[in-house]
Order: sequence, then structure tokens, then C-alpha cells
Amino acid sequence: MSEEPSPTRRILLVSYFFPPCTDTGAHRPSSLAKYLRRAGHRVSVLTTSAHGTLGDDAERNVERTADAQLWRARMRGADHVGSMYDNDTYSGRPHPLSRLIVPEPLALAWAPFAIRRAKALHGTGPFDCVITTSPPESAHFAGRALQRRGAAWLADVRDGWTYEPLRPEFPTSLQRRWDERLERRTLSAADAVVCVSEPAAADLRARGIADPILVRNGADPDLLDAADPLAVRDLLDPERVSLVYTGRFGSTGRDPRALVEGLGLFARESPEDAARLELVVAGPLRDDERELFSTHVGPARISVLGSLERGRALALQRAADALILVAHPVRSQLANFKLYEYLSAGPPILALAAGTEAGSIVEDFGGTVVEADRPKAIAEALALAARGGLHPSDPEARAEHAYPAVSQRMEVAIELAITRCRAT
Repeated sequence: MSEEPSPTRRILLVSYFFPPCTDTGAHRPSSLAKYLRRAGHRVSVLTTSAHGTLGDDAERNVERTADAQLWRARMRGADHVGSMYDNDTYSGRPHPLSRLIVPEPLALAWAPFAIRRAKALHGTGPFDCVITTSPPESAHFAGRALQRRGAAWLADVRDGWTYEPLRPEFPTSLQRRWDERLERRTLSAADAVVCVSEPAAADLRARGIADPILVRNGADPDLLDAADPLAVRDLLDPERVSLVYTGRFGSTGRDPRALVEGLGLFARESPEDAARLELVVAGPLRDDERELFSTHVGPARISVLGSLERGRALALQRAADALILVAHPVRSQLANFKLYEYLSAGPPILALAAGTEAGSIVEDFGGTVVEADRPKAIAEALALAARGGLHPSDPEARAEHAYPAVSQRMEVAIELAITRCRAT
């Protein structure tokens, strides 16, 4: 017997990152909104105006609030806050206020406006459930505000709050204690919590904060189907095996230095095989990363393409002979968003990701996994790639890690939150 479909719900999705923002933080919220709508739910989105607007905002019930970051941008003569993928370079430096304001600067710059608008929207037509997604962590404050007004609240944790955080460490013990207390008080109040990775979920369980549901990320099949690999073949050398990396490095857990060292070692030890390999990097780079990728690794080759529009990046994934992922165990929860696009793109995956969530997923679906910080092991894996010895991932991963399935798992979490809310 097939499961009964979820009842139609009125849902508010609160996300700071949302298109036209091109940062990866916008991908999960935009895909969830789209596929929950396709499932029949009435989804409104509450986001910032700092990244600009889209012509169909009203049609898709997208509400954009004031944001102090936009005011600062306008003082510099800009009409929006730039995204990391708008340029070929970026600094990677955290905002100076990130060492002062707990939990992060948007708690003052955006959260007050989001809370006010969320209350107003709820007042005009109550929501069955509000989904808040972090980072930024202050997005959850809007969920708490609507929960007090009767809406069920589902907190979606894309990156751990205090567990392996991407944010810089606060300089004082008082700030650190307040951040931990705020995490516990906020997430423990939610009717249900969703985590993108199992290590982050296990941490919340171990500390008695929440018992999260695991709802991993996924790829949007609409975008993948529209990405034509023939349109980007000119970016790849037809005489070489193209090992492609899309996206940025530049955050904790994605250091590419051992990759370049391993490529150089492979070139010295197996020059004939190395002459058949090119490492293709498509994404923004910091200045030090750009210098790193200018390292001589002949007769292998490193090709730096800069930032590509997302559709071309997806097409490049499909055109590649193999795809490479970097995730260090210093961030065990790391399951790069591109991983799910890689699984759906089709080529074999080489994951420098042993000891991480990403490595476990790739291994489960037949990819090749080695340590991200061992140049010798990386050199051996690159030799395998150059000889065509990598195995493609299991096609079943495409359905499991695509957004139709992801949104169905999110529907289960929504119903759980609503049931718990009504029981209190």
C-alpha cells in the first residue's frame, strides 16, 4: 500500500541566502521551496533584500526585508551585496564584527527585520509551520517568534552552530559561553530539528540539545537536465583525462595544498601517465590559492577557469572524465553541496575526504576515497584517474540524493513538528 500524501500545509521558509544570491547557501532553500510547492504546499519565503530581487518574487511569495548590510553597500555606491561567486577572487576574511556579536553580525543587521516581517505575514494568514535554516544562526530567532504565536517550528541546521563552526572563535570565554547557551536555548525550543549531516546531528544528540532528523542535501534534477556538457567541451583538453573541481576551497576543511603536492609527486614519479591528466578548477580563488595552482606540475597540467555561471559549472561536471572533492576530517560534518551534484552528474568521483561525511557518502556509492592530507595517497589516486581506473558512482544515488526525495524527507519532518506543536 502506498503512503498517504502529506496534507497541504501553509509554510514559511526563512533563509538569509536565496536567489539571486549565488552562494551555495542559497541552493538548499531555493530547491526546498520549489519542490515543496510541487508537492502541493503553499510556501512563502522570507529573505533579505541585500542580494537584490527577482521579477517573479511576488508570484512565488518571496518577501525581502531591510538589511543593514544593504545600507552599507549603498553607501559604497552598490545596489546589492555581492556573492562570493560573482568574481574570480575573494578574500575569505570574516567580517570584523563576527568576533564581537553573538552569534553573528546578522543578529543585528537582519534578524530584527526578519522577525518583524515574519510576525506580520503570520498575522495576515497563519502558517502551519515555519522552517528556519542556518547559517546564519540568527535566522532561527524568527522561528521562535512565530512558535510563540502558534506556528510549528522546524529548525534546519546546514552547518553546526558550535560544532566544527565556520565562524571565527570568539575571543572571550563570556562570548563563547553565551553562544553555547544561545544554541541550546534556541534549538532545544524548536518543535523539530533537521541536520544536513550525521556528525552534526550526533553532536546535538550527545549534548542533549535535540534529537535531529537527518535530511541531507541533494541535487536539483531540473538544473542538471538543462546543463549541456557539449556547451563546455572547449574548456577541457580532449587529449587529456579531465579531473574537474567546481566551487571554492577557502574554508575550514577544504585545503587544496596536499592535492597540488600530490599532483607534483605523481608528475615526477609517473611522467607518462601525468602527461595524460589535467586538473581543472572552476570557481573563485583567494590570492594564495591562485598562487598555489600556478605551481609547476608538468607534464601534468592545472587549468584555472575562474568562476562560472552555475549552469555552465553543472555542464562542466557532466563533461568531465572524473570529478574531485576535497574535505578534511577537521570538519567531519563536511558534505560539500557539490557532492550531490557530482553524484547526479555521472562521472567517477575521487574524494579526498576520508574521515568525513562526504567521504562516507562517496564510499557508499562506489567512489574512490583517500585522505585529503596525504600527498602520496593522492598521487596514487591521481595515477588511477589518469589510467581511467576510477569507477562511476552507483546510479541509485541520483534518485536518493535528488530534491524530489529530499523534499519528501523534509515533509516528514514538517509533519513531526506540527504534531509536536499541537500536542503542547
